[in-house]
Amino acid sequence: MKIKSKLLIVGAILALIALTTMQGYLIFNTYDLRKKSYAVESRTKIGSIVKTPYVDSLSWNYRMEFVEKIPEYKNGIITKDSLLNSLEKFSSLKNDTFLDYFKKGAEYYNLDDNIQFKKIATSIQLSENGETEDLLIDGKDEPIFLLGTNFPTDEGLIINAWNWTFDKDYINTLNQESTVDIKYRATIYMKILNWDTIIFKRLLLLFFVAFLLFLFIILLVTYSIRNLLKLKRISDIKTDFINNITHELKTPLATLSIATKTLTNKFAKDNKEIAKDSIDTINRQNKRLQNLIDQVVDNSVGYNDINLNKEQVNLSSFLKDLSEDYALTLPKHIQFIKSISDVSEEVSVDQFYFSTAIVNIFNNAVKFEGSVIKITYQIENFEHIISISDNGIGISKKNKTLIFGKFFRVSEKNTHNFKGLGLGLYYCKQIINAHKGTLDVKSRKNEGSTFFIKLPLSNGKKNLISR
Repeated sequence: MKIKSKLLIVGAILALIALTTMQGYLIFNTYDLRKKSYAVESRTKIGSIVKTPYVDSLSWNYRMEFVEKIPEYKNGIITKDSLLNSLEKFSSLKNDTFLDYFKKGAEYYNLDDNIQFKKIATSIQLSENGETEDLLIDGKDEPIFLLGTNFPTDEGLIINAWNWTFDKDYINTLNQESTVDIKYRATIYMKILNWDTIIFKRLLLLFFVAFLLFLFIILLVTYSIRNLLKLKRISDIKTDFINNITHELKTPLATLSIATKTLTNKFAKDNKEIAKDSIDTINRQNKRLQNLIDQVVDNSVGYNDINLNKEQVNLSSFLKDLSEDYALTLPKHIQFIKSISDVSEEVSVDQFYFSTAIVNIFNNAVKFEGSVIKITYQIENFEHIISISDNGIGISKKNKTLIFGKFFRVSEKNTHNFKGLGLGLYYCKQIINAHKGTLDVKSRKNEGSTFFIKLPLSNGKKNLISR
């Protein structure tokens, strides 16, 4: 059962990890797909804005103004840098007009404000009489900004690129007609600002549902594991209880069997003394069995089922008398120490049940190898506080929360060094609860235990008389 429980717990944890991994993978994929979808959607909208006759006319104008400057370059009137700068200058004169148009188009197509547009010239090549000259080399030279917002190219996503060719006739330095072939390449980029924030907002509902589902799975697995451990503990306690009560029943039953055989023996029929001893033995063992059954029935009730017959009692006197009577029953090697304050404050208790609870704790101290038992009583913080300590075997940390449960015993399973059914402390707890008090324990293994009984003051006032 123990191995199966561990395997089930490990299996549940592994399943939770697997589900979490799968859920994370699916969310990541969904995020990635939504990101790509958003990029495609934005590209389409930008294409609808810039692929219009109006934008084409703007581009045509600055390109033709640039083309008109090429003969000056070919005839040596201007330098290469001046020629390329003229292209940037002519396009910049059109950019403000383009940005106004782009803004209106973005509003019309519901394009996000966080998206920027950029058009650059990446390659320009001139060919004349079989000779080719590269004015701008793609990937090597700095591209020329044309239209839009000039953000770093490596931060953008490429939308489109196209080539444009044009033949320009001019008169060269030899006063001859010549033709130069122009090959021009432009590229469009877009940049999405706060990309992750935008996608996160769009997937916020999905993330929230996924989080709730993940939380539900964790709670479900945790609840299942806790229930499994609880059921296992209950099963172990029941098994232990059956073993304990079986052990407790064996002795009186074996004695009854011997006594019965003795009575039926032919030698005992005419011997009244043997017959009387056998009958006395049967009566004692019958009474022992009855007490054992009564202990199971009576001590397993809850505090709501205990009918108290309360009366006003001075706990100082009550505890002194009870302690003195109990000390008389102890073996000589056990030291019993009383530190009971004299107070006049009274409390309403059922003397029979309350004394039963205290005696049970005394018996526990003796049973679990306590050689020094000490009882103290005082009033502090508006409470009657009774502490009973011993120097016995103590209670381990894991068992401190279990000792007040039904049928729980500190000793290991299937051993009977410490006899009992595991009902004593449970019964004490129920009695104290019935008196509206609390029963707690402070203990460490091999260092003894101290049980604290706390009852509220009956009049709710702090006691001022302490002698």
